[in-house]
Parts: sequence; C-alpha cells; structure tokens
Amino acid sequence: MLVSVAWIKSLLPGLPGAAEVARVLTARGLTVDAIANAGADVVLDVDVPANRPDALGHLGVAREIAAGLGIPFQPVYEAPAGSGAPATAAVRVAIDDEDLCRRYTAGLVRGVRVGPSPEWVVARLEACGLRSINNVVDASNLVLLELGQPVHFFDLARLSGPEIRIRRAAEGEVLVSLDGGERRLAPDMLVIADDRRPVALAGVMGGADSEIGETTSDVLIEAAWFLPGSVRRTARRLGMSTEASQRFERGCDPEAPLAAQHLSMRLLMELCGGTAAPGVVDLYPGRRAPARLSVRLERAATLLGYAPARNEARRALEAVGCRIAAADATSFEVEPPSWRVDLEREADLVEEIGRHIGYDRIPTASIPLAPAGTGVPSDADEERVRDRLAALGFHEAFSYAMIGPGEDAGFAADDDPAPLALTNPISESLGWLRRSLLPALAAAAAANLRRGVDDVRLFEAGRVFLPTGRGAFPREPMRVGIAWAGAATPRHWSAPARPLDLWDIAGAVEAVLHLLRPQGAFERGRSARTCFQPGRSITWAGPAGATVAWCGQLDPAVAAALEAPGPIYLAEVDLDAVATLPRVLPQHRPVPRVPASWRDLSLLCAAGVEAGAVLAALSAVPSPAPASFEVVDRFEGAPLREGEVSLTVRVILRPLERTLEDAVTESYRTALVLALDRVPGVKMRAGA
Repeated sequence: MLVSVAWIKSLLPGLPGAAEVARVLTARGLTVDAIANAGADVVLDVDVPANRPDALGHLGVAREIAAGLGIPFQPVYEAPAGSGAPATAAVRVAIDDEDLCRRYTAGLVRGVRVGPSPEWVVARLEACGLRSINNVVDASNLVLLELGQPVHFFDLARLSGPEIRIRRAAEGEVLVSLDGGERRLAPDMLVIADDRRPVALAGVMGGADSEIGETTSDVLIEAAWFLPGSVRRTARRLGMSTEASQRFERGCDPEAPLAAQHLSMRLLMELCGGTAAPGVVDLYPGRRAPARLSVRLERAATLLGYAPARNEARRALEAVGCRIAAADATSFEVEPPSWRVDLEREADLVEEIGRHIGYDRIPTASIPLAPAGTGVPSDADEERVRDRLAALGFHEAFSYAMIGPGEDAGFAADDDPAPLALTNPISESLGWLRRSLLPALAAAAAANLRRGVDDVRLFEAGRVFLPTGRGAFPREPMRVGIAWAGAATPRHWSAPARPLDLWDIAGAVEAVLHLLRPQGAFERGRSARTCFQPGRSITWAGPAGATVAWCGQLDPAVAAALEAPGPIYLAEVDLDAVATLPRVLPQHRPVPRVPASWRDLSLLCAAGVEAGAVLAALSAVPSPAPASFEVVDRFEGAPLREGEVSLTVRVILRPLERTLEDAVTESYRTALVLALDRVPGVKMRAGA
C-alpha cells in the first residue's frame, strides 16, 4: 500500500522524517519496501500483512507510528453541524439478511456542486496511486484511504423511492456496475436495493443507475460492515477485485462506519459546498460486547523466549489500543480495540507485546543455536547451498511434498520405512509424504526435455518425511536434490556441446559438500538405490560411514516410463547428515618454492576393481613430500582381455623447500608399487 507521509503528518503532527517513519513501521512488522518522492510529498510503499486490515488506511498506519514512537493518539471524527430535514426523513433502511450485514449507516448531504477537485486532493490521491475523477468521487476515495473504511455515494435523485433494502439477490437479477459490466447475480450475493432493483453489490461496487454525475445535487452516503466471506465469494465469482472488496474481505472495523459518515460529510461540505442533513440512519443489529482475552505473563515468557516485565507488557498492550479490564500479578484481562480484528487469542496478544517491546530486544541466548555436529543445518548453510547451485547454472524448483502410490520406490534407501500415508489427502494421487526429492525433479527434467530444452539444470531444497513408528512424528531431514539433463556445458560457437556424464553431476555434489565442509574427508562408493543405472552411481559417506550424498544416471527403464528423450542424472545431498560431520579447520601450508614432479603408474585392473580402492592404497603410503593422485586415463578393449581395464594414475609430489633426489622419488615409487600389489585384482602393466 502507498502511504503519503504528508497525510500521516496531518493526522499526527510532530512526525519525524520519512526514513525514521520507515524504520519504525518496518520494526513493527509493516515492512516499508521503498521510499519515493512525489513532488512535495514522500511516499512509502508499505507491505501490509494479510491479517492487518486495520493498517489499510492512513489512520491505521498513524496508530502504528504513534505506538512505536510513544506518542498519544486518539483521533476523533465529529459530526458536522447540520441543517434542514434530518436524514431519517429522507431515507429508510431495512436489513433483510443480518447475517451478512452486521451494520449499515446512511447519511445525506444536500446541494453539492460536482466539479474538479482542488490541487491538494489531486496530489494526495495520485501519491497513493489513484487518479482524480471529480470532487464528489474523490471525497469517497479520501475517506477510504484515510480510514480504511470503504464508503459509497449514491445520487439520491436516481434512487427509486425512499427505502434502501439490504438483501440477497433474486435469481436472475442483473446489475450494470460502475465499470460498465453487466453482472448476473445469484441468490447468495448480497445487494443494496431500492424499491425496484439492485443499485450496488454490497462491499464490491456500486451500480451505474445510481452513480454520481454532473447533475448530482443530493448525495446519499453508505458506510457499512459486510461479512468478509460473503464479499470475498461475490467478488471471486464475478471476477471483480476493488479497493473496497479488498478491505471488506479482510475484515473492517464495525465501529468505523459512523466515523466514515462524519468524515464524508465534512469533505463533501468542504470540497463540494454541500449542507449536511442532521443525524445518520444507523442500523446495528450485529452489535456485540467487546471480546475479552486473558494473557498470562508466564505464557508470554514461553512464547517470546524471555520474560517481559509486567509494566512493559501492560504498556505494550495499551499502546496498541487494548483496554486492560482486569489485572493481577500474573495476568491481564484485555479488551482488544474494535479495529484489531486479528486479535482473537492469547498468542495474538503475546505477539503484540513482543512486537511493541521489540524483537531485537529478545536476548540472543534464548534463541536455540545449532552448533557444529548437531545434525541441524543452519538457515545460512541452506542459503549458501542455494547460492552455490544457482551460481553453477541450476534453477530452483518447487514441488509438492505429497506423492502418489509407489512414486518414490527405488529413490529411497532400502532401509527407509514405507512412506507415510496421509489421513485426509487432497487427492488420491497425493496421498503419501515423499521420502526423496528426486521423483519430482526427474519428472520435471523429463518434461523439459520433451519440450525441446537441451540443457536442463534444476535443484530443490526441502524436507523429506521418514516414519519413525506408529503414532510418532516422522523424521524430517533437510535435503537438496539436483536434476541435470542434456548438455554438460552451455552452447557456444567456439566448441561443440559436450554430452553430460556422471562426473559432471558428481562435481555438483562435491561443490555442495566442500562448501559446507571444506576440509571434509568423504569415502566414495556405489549407490544401492535401484532408481540408478547399475554401475553408474556414486555415494559419499562421512568418516563414521554414514551416507551423506548420492548421485547417478536414472535407470533407462525409469526414464522411459517418464518419456524422457535422453539420459537424466540425479543427485541428493542430506544436509542434516552433513551437519553431523565435524568441522575441520583449514590448515596452513607453505607455498612450494620448487617445481612439482610427477610420475605415472600404469595399472591393469580386473573387473569390479574401483578406482577409489586404488587411490586409497596409494594415499596410505608415507610420502617424502606433499602428494596427490589423479586418474588421468582409463582404457578397455583390445588388446586387453574382456573385463580388464587399463588405468593410469598420476602421482604428483610437491616438495616445499628443495628438489627431491632421484633416489628418494624412486624409493617412494617402489613403496607405491608394493602397496598396489596388496590390492586384489590390480597389477602393474608390463613395461610400466
């Protein structure tokens, strides 16, 4: 909502600058998204929460600022001096459906002159995103924007008879609304009608037959309270969303219509030269005694994480308009103000206490922290993972946590319990909770491939649900899933696109793992998940052996069932499991002052020998200088026998201070060869 600072200052003199006003509102939950200049005015773009309809007007915003700054604020909208016959002599009101209309008021201003509005009115409306129509219509918009209470003006001369009736529409009735649309009404829609026909849709829009025109002289003012659900239903069914309906749908203050009448009369007299008729027709069949809520200081301490002082809590409640009806040493009996329709229970009042005192004053020690190794990834870590994957070219996806029967079979681990069934699913195809993020990502990747996308990169961060026993809450580990299909590199004229392979998505997994545990040591192996093609998968485990991540190529049979025109590679990282791993502090290592030296080992491996086993054996040999190992070549086929694989491993030595002597490096090479002789199925190639 756009808020004029000049308008607020007219309600609340002595206001500080716009920046301070924005700070106060944001700290109280009405976030100011932008500050802009509008001529001599400053406009704030305020994000009003859905449960705060009282803040959809400048009066409600001024209340928040006054509470935040500790300024007394009790505005009064008095009735103007009237003359002539009273309003009750000119119009009668009857409410047929009191369940949909709790209160209806009608006032009258005679002798208005329709014309252009003064410059200050035009500027004020434009600052709030509305355009000026004429002085009469502009007056109704000023009331709406100031009080947050919609009003509607009828041309009294265009109404048939003196009676206004609030009733449900008759089947087949038609209303031509102010926007020119012909609206066919249904019996569950509330209308304002004269003696012959509907003249307005209650809470949504007026009718063209009674609109203000150039010849209008006498204006009938409507200010009412309509049931939010009724207004919402009518607006949705007719496809109409108006400034009025948006406010009525959220819930208006039932005590505001009288203030709106008085402000409307004063504006019509000031802007249009009219004369107010004495009195207001006020039917209030839905009047209710003020609600009374109890708030316990002990409960406030539990919900807030610290114990506010009793006087602090009392001042906070009074600052937001609550009346303390009774109090003792441990609790308050509170009557919320009529405009705070969101205050319905004790927790709402506790929130008001915390909001007024300031969430920034909640001691840090009262917030549960997740130290390293607890298995609870921090929000910051989750956000860092999102940022890293986005930087790698992946797009974030969002999917349902509910799945169909058997949809995640093969994607979950063998020892995972059966999926948790929902008691009241929203549909038969969404009756279970997911145990993996991968089924939805695989389906999304396949759909993109079918539509001609040749480089699909998706990821999703979310929770999966693993049952822990009958009647117990499931475990809900946080995971990140990755789906990659098509090209490994973006298309570019300088080189042909390289097809994607397993090592590309493995690199994405390791980018996540080493982001969270930069010095972590992970054991690699093959995944047992049946969703992956045999021999085309990798798992990562921590030092204690717990699996923390897995990736692989989607099994061709599963891909065919998804109608995927090409291979899909999937990965999943268990962020909760990664969070249990210890954080290893980076170790300082001097920069080498001499060049590195390297030797290649050419090996002949039998079928089933994993490169990881070879590298593990080499890494266990004490080295005369910092050493690293890389697999630089792999070959199979003639002249090798079937099942044999030739593997070339490069050994890189990086001495720090002086070059190693040949005798030292040869001795180290010999030790490496002896270590490989102890690995089953591995031997040095002849002549290597």
